[in-house]
Amino acid sequence: MKRKQEPRQVLSVVYPDSAGVDIGSREHYVCVPADRDAQPIRSFAAFTEDLSALGDWLKSCKIRQVAMEATGVYWIPLFEVLDRLGFEVILVNGRQTKRAAARKSDVLDCQWIQQMMMFGLLSGSFRPADALCAVRAVVRLRARLIRDGQRAVQHMDKALVQMNVQLGRLLADLSGKSGLAIIRAIVAGERDGAMLAALCDRRVRTSPEVIAKSLVGTWRDEHLLALKQAVATYDLVQAHIAECDAEIAQAVAALQQLPDPPPEPRTKARKTKRHTAEQQSDMRTALFQAMGVDLTAIPTIEVDTALVIFTEVGPDLSRFPTSEHFCAWTNLAPGTRISGGKRLGRAPMPAVNRVGEALKRAAVNARNSDTFIGAAHRARLARMPKACAIKATAHQLARLIYAMLTQGKAYVEYGIDRFESEHRDKQLRQLRRKAAQFGFVLAEKAA
Repeated sequence: MKRKQEPRQVLSVVYPDSAGVDIGSREHYVCVPADRDAQPIRSFAAFTEDLSALGDWLKSCKIRQVAMEATGVYWIPLFEVLDRLGFEVILVNGRQTKRAAARKSDVLDCQWIQQMMMFGLLSGSFRPADALCAVRAVVRLRARLIRDGQRAVQHMDKALVQMNVQLGRLLADLSGKSGLAIIRAIVAGERDGAMLAALCDRRVRTSPEVIAKSLVGTWRDEHLLALKQAVATYDLVQAHIAECDAEIAQAVAALQQLPDPPPEPRTKARKTKRHTAEQQSDMRTALFQAMGVDLTAIPTIEVDTALVIFTEVGPDLSRFPTSEHFCAWTNLAPGTRISGGKRLGRAPMPAVNRVGEALKRAAVNARNSDTFIGAAHRARLARMPKACAIKATAHQLARLIYAMLTQGKAYVEYGIDRFESEHRDKQLRQLRRKAAQFGFVLAEKAA
């Protein structure tokens, strides 16, 4: 008797009008369905004129969706051109398009991307609106400049140590008011330790005698030259940061949606190294009017963190169906590597998410916060490693942000008493359950 064959599972076409693009630095290879053109695979140079020709060819082939890999920064010009022409552009992580060991070429890659897109096997990466992308680029540039400024401060410290000037061991921050005043005086030619120590701010706890003793160096010319150039680099970077701050303030103000002022701040605005209290307050107001909620009301989240969140995701989180999806996108969700019914202990694949990293930095400050989140973070530190506790607290902050942006509700602070009450009730439930396992009854001691 002939064995009955079971019906084979066949993939169904989800996007019949899709194309695949293999991105390159000099040329892009594009593949469309075979029935759309006599030559379904073509290559286009990376010049702007050729990108426009690529878009016109896709329109003549009646293409609606275009999938491309996020290859370096080479995809950005093509993405912007196709998006401006009205195509639905899907930016795909390169991990999704990897194939089993086989021949590899640009032609085969674009064919493979087109086939996977046609059958709905690719999911696009999150990218905010174009107006937010413009602000996001400036915020990322500002973050890079801040790192460059920190590197210049390290070069100052290195030059001072080579001259045996131990100023960096006595001051908490060389780029502070006292440190920069002394360094600029050294560059200007001052060598008297007492005169240099007199430039310190009155809040410096180290005595002027000790500081003057630390400011006696060898003053070699090559190290003075390195110090001078490091100071010039630092000043140039600070000027560029100020330029970025002005551009960010103007761009965020243009995206405002609410005319109402924000509620009273969680704490009084304070002056920082780069901004006055008035500038901090103005940026907080602009972010509230652009997002509809005040993220700085959440403990440990300051204006700079709220700015990163706004420029990276924007006020609309409809792309993420639940808070679990949002936390997974920020790389703050627990791992899901499971095999044989057991969770694998290996670390997840390395990935960097700027929102997740900003929330981790905010979670570090929760240790000294007299709030519900601070108490929860300290309880985590008592029972798990520091890195795990920071990630768990950042995950809690991400859930709060998702709830505020999707529901439009303000943050409500419960306080430490609420946490301690809930923590006590949880401990009592655990004790009762443990006592019941051994056949005992937990009774409260009479007063």
